[in-house]
Amino acid sequence: MSQGRVEIDQYWRTRTINEAQLQGYSCLRLTCGCGRITDYPFVLLLQRRGVTRHSFIGNIRFRCKECGGKDITIGVRSQAPSLTR
Repeated sequence: MSQGRVEIDQYWRTRTINEAQLQGYSCLRLTCGCGRITDYPFVLLLQRRGVTRHSFIGNIRFRCKECGGKDITIGVRSQAPSLTR
């Protein structure tokens, strides 16, 4: 994993869902070492038992559906369309 991806992952692990939403993001981007990438909307994430807007993103457990791996890289994503083509 590159240094930049590690820094982004560590940053978002120490933030709450509410902080990410206030910055205009609408979903988590979860990336597994096997190559699977999943965008997980905060609306669905907040429906999980024990998860609130004030939950730290790094405290939420994720597992890859493809390989079963637990080493998931976390980022965030906005669902707004890109302004450039």
